[in-house]
Amino acid sequence: MKILYVASKNTVAGVDEYAALRKVYSNTEFIDPYECFFSRYIFNAIFYYIHPKILEPLINQYILSKIKNFYDLIIIRNGETIGKNLILKLKKKTNKIIFFCHDNPFVSRDKQRFKMCLAALKYYDLIIFLQSSRIKLSKKYGIKKTLLVLPSYTKEIYRPQKITLNEKKKNSNDIIFIGTWMPERGIFFKKLINMGLNLKIYGTRWNKDKNYEFLKSKIKLGNVSRKLYPKLVQCSKIALSIPSQGNLDDISGRSIEIPAIGTLLCAKRTKRHEKIFAENKEAIFFSNAKECYRKCIDLLLDANKLKKIAHRGHVKVTKILKTDSESLMKKIVTKAFDDN
Repeated sequence: MKILYVASKNTVAGVDEYAALRKVYSNTEFIDPYECFFSRYIFNAIFYYIHPKILEPLINQYILSKIKNFYDLIIIRNGETIGKNLILKLKKKTNKIIFFCHDNPFVSRDKQRFKMCLAALKYYDLIIFLQSSRIKLSKKYGIKKTLLVLPSYTKEIYRPQKITLNEKKKNSNDIIFIGTWMPERGIFFKKLINMGLNLKIYGTRWNKDKNYEFLKSKIKLGNVSRKLYPKLVQCSKIALSIPSQGNLDDISGRSIEIPAIGTLLCAKRTKRHEKIFAENKEAIFFSNAKECYRKCIDLLLDANKLKKIAHRGHVKVTKILKTDSESLMKKIVTKAFDDN
């Protein structure tokens, strides 16, 4: 099986998926479309705020110049860089071409970013979505075949870690949230803090929140490193998952990574979360700040129950669902050649 994977080297999840793909299918090659331009920052600015078609000729020339072989399968992760003209040319260089769509090209949150790729969507042999909302939104674009999958986790990273006593002391929290600021998240956490919940927030852009002065004592501003992230989660009693409202998400990578690490998952109540985890047995859910506060406080006062739910969630993700990256890539490749 000869496979080409098109993704950004600056995306940790993309690099992890490529590594997982190579473990299963060793004859796999990699192209980073962003390397066609001298500055990723300017590249992204053009895609978001002007229009990606400005860079289309450059992207097309670069990717086609890198392709020297015929492939059994081409997997596109950065679909925003692939327009109609390029996908029609790529289809002549492979038996199957699929788009592993991690974002939402159908909403306006990312401004102009996906404008070029929308016309190309109907030419893919398969599009993989992580969010159920995408399936419904995709229908008007003439997409023929889709597959809904769960977010994956890298077994070597998102697992119980060896924690030193010093690390435990430094990183211990009752409740933790790791993620980028979004307006609805700022409002939510302000309510929780006002109620008296002891939580810690890690992530970027939180200084943009209108209540930052109120929140900042609870915030560690900046990117969380790949090495630190699982340790922070493991050293916390409860970790929160809040899917993006603006992106119409019903699950996030955190929803899988947190229980994979072994910490209790407290997630926003969505149909997808309820379908995956048995509520109050494998994870806990909330519909509003008041419910989140009440459930977290109850569990912080009952360490035995907290540990049991966390353990069941860990078993669900790692033993039953088996959502690790290698298993997911096998599933995707198999589905690509399933004509049913």
